[in-house]
This record gives sequence, structure tokens and C-alpha cells, in this order.
Amino acid sequence: VLPRGPHGLDRAVVLASQRGRLLTAFVEEAAERGYNAVTIADIVRHAGTAKRTFYQHFADKQDCFIQAFDVTGTAIVTEIVRAGDAVDDPILRIEVGVRAYLTAMQEMPYFARLFLTESMVAGPEIAARWMGWIELLADGLVRWRDESRVKHPEVPPLTRRQAIGVLSALNELVRFEILRTDVAGVGEIADEL
Repeated sequence: VLPRGPHGLDRAVVLASQRGRLLTAFVEEAAERGYNAVTIADIVRHAGTAKRTFYQHFADKQDCFIQAFDVTGTAIVTEIVRAGDAVDDPILRIEVGVRAYLTAMQEMPYFARLFLTESMVAGPEIAARWMGWIELLADGLVRWRDESRVKHPEVPPLTRRQAIGVLSALNELVRFEILRTDVAGVGEIADEL
């Protein structure tokens, strides 16, 4: 949060702070109340900015959702790939990657609730981005499985469609826990998943 009144901060710092607060406000409001129920007035009130500021950063609520999805999705996918690639044993990479994903969901409960429960109802552009992230992660799973088969040829290959199925099932189980017990329930099922 920026200090009130004259502060002498660089314009780029001010814009980054405003954008971050607006994205956070959108994610928290939409996670609590649902995408369709949230208005731009709700977002700017929560962020402590003006509507004019909102429109300096976003074309509309959908654009705000898309940018929030892209920023957070990039961070999560980057962490999953980083965690998996850091493991020498290729067999363990998938487990480590899944744990990184579940940890991210627990550490970002508003994001988890919003994107796992609202991404398919917020319009075709968000749905397409969601599918893009799943495909990207599926490609990573296939790569990790292929690498594991070099040392362990007895491990069956994994197709991209199978990897998408695994990720879809994982997301559905996480979504179920979020709806049933909130994000805290994800930690309780992490070992089983």
C-alpha cells in the first residue's frame, strides 16, 4: 500500500502497487462471492483505489480476471516445473510437482477457490487459458515420464491425453475439497493424492 499524500515514489512503483492491489482485490472478492456477483465498484473499494485507476489498468472485469489468471498461473506453473526439475530421480518428479501444486493451492486460498470453481463460468477466454495451463502441465508430465523411462523402461509411457486426464482428476479432487471443507482440506488429502 502506498503512503498517503505526496511521497515522491517513481510512477512505475505507483502503477505496480495499484495494479497489484486491484488484482488481489478482484481475486479475493470473486473467490468469496463468485465472479458474476462482483462489480468494479467492489474491486476498487476493496483495493482502495478509484474507478479511473481501475480503467487505467484493465479494460473491464473480464480483463482483470484474465490478467489475474495469467500472473498467478505463471507463478504456479513456474514453481511446479522448478520443483520437479530440481529432483534428480525422475520417478519422484511427478510426486514433487503435485506437492508443489497442492502447496501453492494452500498458500493462495483465494486463487484456488476462484480459479478452480469459477474459471469455467467466467467466459470462453478464461476457459481457454485454463485449458492452456493444463496442456502445458500435461506436456511437463509427459516429459518427466519419458525421462523416467530412460532409467526405468518398465514404467509405461504416458500420453498427453492421459496426462490431461490425471491433471483434470487431480483438479476435480482439489475442487471437491475446496467446496466441501475449504482450502484447508487440500492439505489433509495431499499424501493420498
